Amino acid sequence: MFKDSKLFGKINIIDLFLLIALVGVIGFGALQIGRGESIIAPPDTRTFSVSFFTEEVAGFTAEVLRGTEGVTVFDHSRGITLGVLESYDIQDAIIWNHDQHGNTVQSDKPGYNSVTLTARIEGVPSDHGFLVAGNRYGVGHSLAVRAGRSIIFVRVSGIEEL
Repeated sequence: MFKDSKLFGKINIIDLFLLIALVGVIGFGALQIGRGESIIAPPDTRTFSVSFFTEEVAGFTAEVLRGTEGVTVFDHSRGITLGVLESYDIQDAIIWNHDQHGNTVQSDKPGYNSVTLTARIEGVPSDHGFLVAGNRYGVGHSLAVRAGRSIIFVRVSGIEEL
């Protein structure tokens, strides 16, 4: 009925589809080269100063940060290197409670601290922040970072291009 799956009795249909796909790929490559554009362009990498913040972390976790400027900062969940820790700031924990009048007030929590980490990160700028290893980061992004021997769940609190 199909004459052994051959078109016009001479060309196999599957071979014809493969030939058309090959010609399309070669044509696309030739078009890109003819325009002077590279198919694989190097990314426009820039340097960012990125701040990470957490309101509450156990005091022993914050204390491990002392003296760690210059260590590598990792995105713990994705297993990628983000950059280098430039500075850290350890303050009292920020906890929100109600007072005796029903107002929400900021208070401290003994044994806990708030932490701000600032890292220098090489990334590709985007409309929503920056990319590192194909992963997007923007203000408000939550992640677990490893800085030295500490792993802290933080949010990106600031991005500044240097």
